[in-house]
Amino acid sequence: MAQGTKTEEGQRQELRTAEEFTGGPEMTLIEHLIELRRRVIISALAVVVGIVICAVFWEDILGWLLAPARERNPDFQVSSFSPTDRIAILFRIALYGGLLVASPVVVYEILAFVVPGLTPRERRLVLPVLFGSAFFLLGGMAFAYWVILPASLGFLLDFGSENIRNVIGIRQYVDFVTRIVFWVGVSFELPMLMMFLSRLGVVTAGKMLGLWRYALVAVFVVAAVVTPTPDPLTQSLVAGPLFVLYFVGVVLAWMARPRTREEDFGI
Repeated sequence: MAQGTKTEEGQRQELRTAEEFTGGPEMTLIEHLIELRRRVIISALAVVVGIVICAVFWEDILGWLLAPARERNPDFQVSSFSPTDRIAILFRIALYGGLLVASPVVVYEILAFVVPGLTPRERRLVLPVLFGSAFFLLGGMAFAYWVILPASLGFLLDFGSENIRNVIGIRQYVDFVTRIVFWVGVSFELPMLMMFLSRLGVVTAGKMLGLWRYALVAVFVVAAVVTPTPDPLTQSLVAGPLFVLYFVGVVLAWMARPRTREEDFGI
């Protein structure tokens, strides 16, 4: 009898522990699958709505993509080299734009499914990491659009002989712009990556600070890969902010370092 009472008490304790971590009663596997299906359906609907919206306004979005080149040359135009180019670029703009428009909903649904399974300490890190990642990504994309693209397009469009006329395909141009904006945005996530590695104990902030000379070489290599132009000006426009972000990452890595029990209690 005493053994049965102890077993029941242990089960109640496990249930209380599960409720503490998840914020509610522990869900069964079937309930988890039903919840996952609901989150996936909502995310898919958000993507479809985003694609439809961007398909309706695809010419306005195309004009926005052409703006950096037209700052350099107001008469800049792109060409269609096949009967399918226009419809292909419509679908491409609708898809890329739809994913971007729907991304807040998709991220929310992912977090709504994952966060209840985290510990209270892990939950406190979710919002800072989420907002930090979004800040650096959007900041990098904005920097690429308003600074990198005008500089690189200005160099590329003016480079060469006067006997060669620029005839640029619409597909090639859109791929060029989206690739630059995306990869510069991703490269600006460097501080978050450094913070994550420090949190895992892979490397310390002090070690990162001591490797700053190697980091300087590395950011110029990354800039050479990300930027399409060989001129040092455009590469420096990417490498300079990345080098500054490296030191921002050192600070974040120090703040996110694994603490001892004495540090946690302020000793």
